[in-house]
Amino acid sequence: MTNLLRKLTGALLLLASLPAAAQTPRDSAALAQAEWQTTDLGGGAVARRTQTELFGTQQTLSVAIYPRRGFSTLVVQPEGAARATSRLGEEAGADIAINGSYFHMKSAEPITFVLSDGEIRNRGTMKPSPLTNGVAAVRGRKGRRVEILPCDSADYPRIARRYRSALAAGPMLVHEGEILIYDTDDTFYTGRHPRSVIGTRPDGSVVLLVIDGRFPGRAAGATIAETAYIARQLGLTEALNLDGGGSSSLWTRRLGVLNHPTDNKRFDHEGERAVPNGIVVFRR
Repeated sequence: MTNLLRKLTGALLLLASLPAAAQTPRDSAALAQAEWQTTDLGGGAVARRTQTELFGTQQTLSVAIYPRRGFSTLVVQPEGAARATSRLGEEAGADIAINGSYFHMKSAEPITFVLSDGEIRNRGTMKPSPLTNGVAAVRGRKGRRVEILPCDSADYPRIARRYRSALAAGPMLVHEGEILIYDTDDTFYTGRHPRSVIGTRPDGSVVLLVIDGRFPGRAAGATIAETAYIARQLGLTEALNLDGGGSSSLWTRRLGVLNHPTDNKRFDHEGERAVPNGIVVFRR
């Protein structure tokens, strides 16, 4: 997989250090010292929310963390119309849900590879790029092992054979503990937007992260480099960027929508966008 990652991303540099202009030790301290509002979700899972200054801006972060033991993870893509992430979670009977990968805005048609409960739901129509250079894959009949892997379309048949669920997205943010830096001036990477992330820690626990954005003074959003930095600071050794912007939403059965989705342009929990797929989590 490491050779594949190098082949896929000619514009990609793997660096042990962070770009000097993007983050500072002050940012590390701010995140380490942030006051988190933490809620026990049961079974060792927690939801955490904070608002703190990072990168010279105000940031609002929402996180759900759950252990490998006692939880199952599944990619869902139901038939029919797209729906809010919270509804995806409710309909699945899940305890936690986060939005999935990229899709056509007008038709809500998914455009990345989707494997749900052993069935290929979408083969992926996006051209190879860093936006599809990773996959969140779930192994085992009970769906208890989440793996974040670099991949391209040539890997999809193998993934479909080996995993129960999988969702292609990108770019990869962290791989083998190293932050991945993308040398591009594309505003998708350099602009501050809402971001959604799935990642894993060395103990196998899974972290779902949403960084709110488009609310100046409350939630500025993050660049891809800043998102990777936050993911690494949260202890992720593998992390994958999911669809962001107005799609970013993180929900729990106990608390409802944790973050502040942007589609209604209000800093509340009501502005979810309808999405075709998502990642849902069950306590077993």
